[in-house]
Amino acid sequence: MNVYSMIAYITGSFLLCTAAFSSDRFNIIVKAKWRDLECDNKKNIDFGGRWMLVGSITFKKQCKDPLSITAISLHWNGQAIDNLVASLYKKSFSKEFLPIEKNLICDGTWNKAKQSLIFNFDEKETLLPTTTFYLVLTIPAELEDILTNGTFSLEEHYLPKPFKKCVQATTQLSLGINNTPTLSTTT
Repeated sequence: MNVYSMIAYITGSFLLCTAAFSSDRFNIIVKAKWRDLECDNKKNIDFGGRWMLVGSITFKKQCKDPLSITAISLHWNGQAIDNLVASLYKKSFSKEFLPIEKNLICDGTWNKAKQSLIFNFDEKETLLPTTTFYLVLTIPAELEDILTNGTFSLEEHYLPKPFKKCVQATTQLSLGINNTPTLSTTT
């Protein structure tokens, strides 16, 4: 039986969303984080904007069959963006998230015409029973309002076949970004 759930947490003046789709053996969870990774304004200037953890994408599988992924694509739903700088990190098992080189999967490529963010992995990643990727954006001041009023939707075409069914079954696997950052490096 396929079950889709959308849970919204309202705290103060912002909204954090968790979107999940479950099938009997495969599950995708897309969760907003919106955490400022660098509180030093000088470093933010060096990065070209605020360095923000904006969300996570977790793949869960209940089968022993090996599955791997070579890319992730996110479609932007909101006001058009000319350029976006992004990186994708993988969470190390049983460790808190750290945006360090060792955990970096790849940098994203922004497709202005399609308004999509594509992460072509340097090497294919084997999906474990639970595998979590973190989306980090460098957000210049002029893009912050635009980003906080839109969403990223997970696109199916790069996903392994069993996970494509999760995206096909619902159009609600999207990452809504809020505008109230919290300072934290734990997830």
